[in-house]
Amino acid sequence: MNVMKLSAVALTLALGFNAQATEKKPIIINQEVTIDAPIEKVWEVLGPQFGNVQIWSSSVKHSEALNEESINGSKCTERSCSVAGMGEIKEVLLSYSSEKHSLSYEAKEGFPKMVRYASNNWQLFDLGNGKTKLKMTVKIKTGGFMGWLMGGMMKKKIKKMTSEAIEEFKYYVENGSPHPRTIASNAKS
Repeated sequence: MNVMKLSAVALTLALGFNAQATEKKPIIINQEVTIDAPIEKVWEVLGPQFGNVQIWSSSVKHSEALNEESINGSKCTERSCSVAGMGEIKEVLLSYSSEKHSLSYEAKEGFPKMVRYASNNWQLFDLGNGKTKLKMTVKIKTGGFMGWLMGGMMKKKIKKMTSEAIEEFKYYVENGSPHPRTIASNAKS
């Protein structure tokens, strides 16, 4: 079999993957950090200020609440975020609890077609002595040939972004001002 025929067979096999064969297990990224601040102070930034993530996150160039609807006392149920390297993303709250100090949201618009589902869950835990633990869980489901092909790279990128995000969140809550990386990023905008 010559090289052309072998290449054609390989290409046919690659393109012949059906959707089920290219489905991967969801990408799940867990991050956590201890914040030197009481849980209510941390929650104020996370929950009630949900629409203003650009204040503390270097990867979000602009964000805004898209409505004034409420889930369990939230100030909005949707936000738009202009994310560096990704573009405009619309996020919708799935759950919000001031009592449990938790919220979760799903990205509804803005990801490439290979991303079938993307959500993020933030949960705060009171550690006492003015300390709070933040746990974040990102879940992304990809599909199709491109999802199968690019999943590993996407996981690496999202892991880096979430690691920086919780570092910047912690810094903002503890210091009352944006992380130096956020200040530098905002200066470029």
